[in-house]
Amino acid sequence: MQDSASSRKHGAIGGSVSGIEQKYASKKLALGLVVSPEESSTSPFIVLMGWVNCGDKYLAKYNELLSKLGYSSIRSVQPALTGFSIAETPRRLWAINILEFLLETLRPDRPIVFWAFSNGGCWVFEQLLPLLQYDSRYEPIKNALAGLIFDSAPCYMTARTGSQALTAGLAFPLKQLLQALFLIIWVPINFVTNIPKRFWSRMIEETLAVPRLYFYSTDDRLCHAGELEALLEKKRSQGLDITVKKWDHSAHCAHLRSHPEEYVAALQAFLAKVAAYVAEITLHPACLLIALSS
Repeated sequence: MQDSASSRKHGAIGGSVSGIEQKYASKKLALGLVVSPEESSTSPFIVLMGWVNCGDKYLAKYNELLSKLGYSSIRSVQPALTGFSIAETPRRLWAINILEFLLETLRPDRPIVFWAFSNGGCWVFEQLLPLLQYDSRYEPIKNALAGLIFDSAPCYMTARTGSQALTAGLAFPLKQLLQALFLIIWVPINFVTNIPKRFWSRMIEETLAVPRLYFYSTDDRLCHAGELEALLEKKRSQGLDITVKKWDHSAHCAHLRSHPEEYVAALQAFLAKVAAYVAEITLHPACLLIALSS
């Protein structure tokens, strides 16, 4: 991985920033690259993975926030049909394209933070796990991993929450039509393939040994707080470094909008923790070994 001079243009949100970005955009991987003029050479590069049906302008606000805080980032939102595909291949290809972008763009010693929003982002994260574990090509990224952020995620998915996530932001009658199709077609097939249970098992079994931050709320209709908190207890029992920012009242993937000051403060504190973690593993190279469960 090496920093590409052509990719270091600030403010080109959603546009063609470089030949590298054009290459991966041609594979239907929409990348918005924002390089902060305030970044340091050791600050982590942050990969934003958006929620289902997330408009690019909404995820771009997180790029802009990170830029103001001194962090460069990219964003991508996989199509709903990719996220909800019965086959894993479309999601795996999406994850591969993100990793290839990072390999060609960043220096090997550049710390990386993955940030997943809802299950749209977590489905990409799910596919990153075996690639980092088993594919030696991506070992530089595995070694550079310095943190994980989850916003309204991961979600324990049911038929109800799945149909709501798929149709979020749509209007009547398209919303009701797609929800009905989801229940008729997708749910019976997944009853056989057990995709939701397999996804949740992978989220529980994953043990990447880096600091992680979870944003969530008690009244989120799509991300069940009780199920998520049970997962977090399991993570703590695995010895992982868990930071939580929880609200009683805050909508799904809208915590920044509802609680901007608290959200930004928690984010800044966590990224400071990531910086301390990076300094520690730099001083103690043995700590670069990352535990991945199968």
